[in-house]
Amino acid sequence: MTAFLVDVLGGTTRVPLFPLGLLDDGVVFTPSRLRSRVPVTGLTTRSPISTRAIRDWARANGYELPDRGRVPLAIREAWEAAHPGGSADSV
Repeated sequence: MTAFLVDVLGGTTRVPLFPLGLLDDGVVFTPSRLRSRVPVTGLTTRSPISTRAIRDWARANGYELPDRGRVPLAIREAWEAAHPGGSADSV
């Protein structure tokens, strides 16, 4: 992709779908204006959740899941519903 862009912007490759004269004024990069960051409210900071603790809880509660890989969202949501405000490290 980089080579293609270099060739197009350098004028050695012409793309029929691009309008004629697209690069007549040269290649110019103008960064966007920086926007001030507004803090997001209403979010809580939680400790990382131990997937091992979630897997152990899920198996003890009849869920089937592999030993490795991503914990399915439905199982994570079920664990969170059973442990409101808690972390898996405290289970």
